[in-house]
Amino acid sequence: MKVKVKFFAIFRDVVGKKEIILSFRDDLTVAKLLKHIRNSFPEINRYIDEYEIEPIIVLVNGKPATEKTTLNDGDEVAIFPPAAGGIGVGKIVKHDVSLEAIINDMRRNKDFEKAGAVVIFIGFVKGIVEGKKVYSLSYEAYEPYATKKLQEIADDALRREGVIDVRIYHKVMNLKPKETTVYIVVAATNRQIAFDVARDILERVKKEVPIWKLEVRDDGEYWIIGDGKRIPRPKKR
Repeated sequence: MKVKVKFFAIFRDVVGKKEIILSFRDDLTVAKLLKHIRNSFPEINRYIDEYEIEPIIVLVNGKPATEKTTLNDGDEVAIFPPAAGGIGVGKIVKHDVSLEAIINDMRRNKDFEKAGAVVIFIGFVKGIVEGKKVYSLSYEAYEPYATKKLQEIADDALRREGVIDVRIYHKVMNLKPKETTVYIVVAATNRQIAFDVARDILERVKKEVPIWKLEVRDDGEYWIIGDGKRIPRPKKR
């Protein structure tokens, strides 16, 4: 099986070619193709990771494709980064996020020259709750729905008047007091819009995204649901 892969923008620069022909013996999906390309051109990985280039857009024979899309002999696959306009990013992560990288990426947005403010919200694990010492906070999410919901919230915010760029990153892992939990970054034409949109995003994340927290403190373990309601964890049977 042979497929033609066409590269655009920064991906074309990294690969050094506008297009290549690749041959495969086994069945092929977009996910397998992307993995092969990233292994063949390691520099692509560096740019994707360092500058958080996402989502990677893939078209197969001119039509949008997902990682599960099956490829056939003779298909033409186009691979390119997001368009130069604003993007909304909503993601579940298991690591700290570089705010400097996010801001630098936002600056590359052609509309960023209209920005008058960037508001950043960072959530932290509290060390004291209701007078009790907290030892850890474990996050659990229903995937892939949680990621889809975060992306939906980011996209909705991006459509609001005056909003230029939106990023939402929520950790799902075991965390200790003082560690970060969620990052919300909003670029807008003025500070009032940026503050209002960031606040609205936070409320939607808290109420709509299927993410739950298990709080371990010196008086027991508690599931946190809704807007901060704590329920003692049932004893294991």
